[in-house]
Amino acid sequence: MSTSAAPTVTRGEITLQPSYFTSSLYVLPLRHDISCLIHTFEEQYMQSDKSSPFALFKQIWSAFGWVWLHFKVFDGRSRERFIGVTLRLFAERMLENENAIARVVALFGMYTFFMTQPSTSLPPVHSLKHIAVPIDVFKSITAIPDALTETHHVPLRPYATHVLSQLLDGHAFHILPESSLRSQNPASLPREFFVRDDADPSAVSGEASDVAGPSVKPPTKKKGRPSKRDKAKKTKEAIGGLDKWLEKNTFTYAVPPTYESEEVPTAKTTHTLIAHPPVMTHSNYAVQKAELLDKLESSGPPESGRGPMARANEAVLTRLKRIDEMAAEKGLEVGGEGGDMTGLSRVAKAVEDLREGNSKGGILNLLEGAGFRIDGDTETG
Repeated sequence: MSTSAAPTVTRGEITLQPSYFTSSLYVLPLRHDISCLIHTFEEQYMQSDKSSPFALFKQIWSAFGWVWLHFKVFDGRSRERFIGVTLRLFAERMLENENAIARVVALFGMYTFFMTQPSTSLPPVHSLKHIAVPIDVFKSITAIPDALTETHHVPLRPYATHVLSQLLDGHAFHILPESSLRSQNPASLPREFFVRDDADPSAVSGEASDVAGPSVKPPTKKKGRPSKRDKAKKTKEAIGGLDKWLEKNTFTYAVPPTYESEEVPTAKTTHTLIAHPPVMTHSNYAVQKAELLDKLESSGPPESGRGPMARANEAVLTRLKRIDEMAAEKGLEVGGEGGDMTGLSRVAKAVEDLREGNSKGGILNLLEGAGFRIDGDTETG
């Protein structure tokens, strides 16, 4: 009775997890390498005398470094998934929709990779005894020799027949139900898609579909809270959009020299809205704001003498004083950092103006200069 693969690494040793070999980090590059192997063999085979195709395949196999592939991982669990996925990717190039030479090269690759699993190493490494293939894929594999009917394919037939007979005589195949029943684990490759922080998931899925075929579905966004990567991506996009907007709306103007100096005019930049303020928009805003403040002022109950605007101003001022006290307890400074133009003192002056009837909006008029004392005596509200 065979036992399942188990971890063989010691604590603290770094190893590739099994999920790596079912992800796009391994599946997509390996599919590309198999395509390069097939293309190179087909190119050199058509230019050769076609007398020893398997020797040509072994030469290309060694030149491309496939002989070192088994040394990629030694952990038992990871190695089982690594070998299974690699054999599966060779098997998918042996389907009937592939050209004859591609099917033969994939058969040679599966045979060579499966038969060269280390068996005499010390300590021993995990190896697979069988190649799991669905029954429809198995029928496509066994039909490869019969598909070599053209003149330049005939020299490949005895080699393909011999390699296939070696696998069949050794009971190398483990037959699974048809592919339409999703009998393989995982059902489709790649199962996990790696998406860089600076990449668009749709672009990655499109690239994966080009390599893996139309059956590969794009990665969908999971429900729930956004991840740190999503938040960072949205932040970068927002900052980039703001920079573009500021750059697009930047206005450059020349400052003339003063009479006392003979310096040349200097160029300064500012925002378009500052250089050319929207007068009509600001006027409409001021009219609508005045109407709103009049309605809020008249909506208060007559017995209290305080409308909703006054109550809101007092509540905000009380809250800001409480925050300032809490900051002072911790040795922080909040209310007076901005001087007279900002901070708690200016808010208090704006609320006082509202109490005395010098202002209708109180803190709502801070942008218009509420709470700011001019020339020591005059306050604007």
